[in-house]
Amino acid sequence: MIRAFFLLAGIAFGFVLIYSGVSNYDVIRDMFLFRSFHLYGVLGVAVIVSFLFVQLIKKLNIKALLTKEEIDTSITKPDKYHVIGGLIAGAGWALTGACPGPALAQIGYGTLAGLFTFAGIMLGVYLYGRNPKV
Repeated sequence: MIRAFFLLAGIAFGFVLIYSGVSNYDVIRDMFLFRSFHLYGVLGVAVIVSFLFVQLIKKLNIKALLTKEEIDTSITKPDKYHVIGGLIAGAGWALTGACPGPALAQIGYGTLAGLFTFAGIMLGVYLYGRNPKV
C-alpha cells in the first residue's frame, strides 16, 4: 500500500515538474540567461517547503516510512567533494536542462535529454560509491 502511495506521489510530482516548466530545457536556459524569472520562484518555494519539512522532521522526530530508521538532519561542514559534486551537477544541469527529479519527468515525457541526464546521474552514483570516504 505504501509503495502505491509513493508511486502516485511520484507521478503527481512529475506532472508538477512538467507543468511548472522545470523539465523544459528552454525554460531552464532562459532562467540561466536571466530572461525568465518564474523558475526562481519555483525553486524558492521548493527551498521553503523543504526547510519547513526538515524542521517538522526534527521537531516530531519522524522516522523513515519504509525502514523506520531515524532521519539524519545534522549539518556537516562542506568539503572539497561537495564543491566538486556541485560543479559537476551544475554543469550537467546547464547542459541538459535537468537535475535528478526533472530528468525522470523528461524521460516520462519523451525528452531525449532526460536519458543523457539519467546516464550522468548513474555515473555519478557509481563514482560516489567508489569513493573510499563513503
